[in-house]
Amino acid sequence: MKDYIKVGNTGKANPSQLFMDQDALKNAPTKKFSGKQRKAFESIFSTVQTKYTKNVATHAAIWAKDWKNKKISVSGKTKATLISVVLHSSFSKTENELFVGHTGVLVPTKNHKYLFIEKLSFQLPYQVTRFESKEQLNDYLMGMYDTEWGQDTAKPFIMENTKLMKEYHAVSDR
Repeated sequence: MKDYIKVGNTGKANPSQLFMDQDALKNAPTKKFSGKQRKAFESIFSTVQTKYTKNVATHAAIWAKDWKNKKISVSGKTKATLISVVLHSSFSKTENELFVGHTGVLVPTKNHKYLFIEKLSFQLPYQVTRFESKEQLNDYLMGMYDTEWGQDTAKPFIMENTKLMKEYHAVSDR
C-alpha cells in the first residue's frame, strides 16, 4: 500500500510506541525505507493524544482529525484498503493515547469476498485469510484485540483507510 498512502505533514509524529519497529528497521539486513518513507511511517503509526473516556466515537473522531492534520490520505486508485486496529492506552485521567495495535490490507475479490493480508509478528510470514464479509473481519479482529477486561480504556476500534470502518461494532462486553 505504500504507493497509495500519502503523508503531507510529517512534522507532528509521536513515534514513542514504535520502539520495537524502529529497532527491527535499524537491525534489518537490508534498508527498508528512505528517510522520507520512515518519516511517513512514523506519522501513520504515531501515538495520538486523546481524552479520558471509553467512548469509541470520541476516539475515532480524534484519530481521524489527527490524520487530517497530518494530511494522510489513501488513493482511490486501488480497491485495497488499509485496515488499522486502534487501541486506547490510559495511564491516568490526564495521560491518554491512541495507537495502532495491528494493521493489514483488505482486498476485495471478484466474488464479493475479502482477502485480509496481515503480519502478526516480525518472525512470522505474512498470512492471508479469506472473509465472507467485513462484519466477519470485524469479529476476527475484535476477537484478537479486545482483550482488556475491566480496564479504564475504550474498546479497540477499526479504521478503514481514514475513517471508522462502517461495519465496525463491539463484539463483547467487558
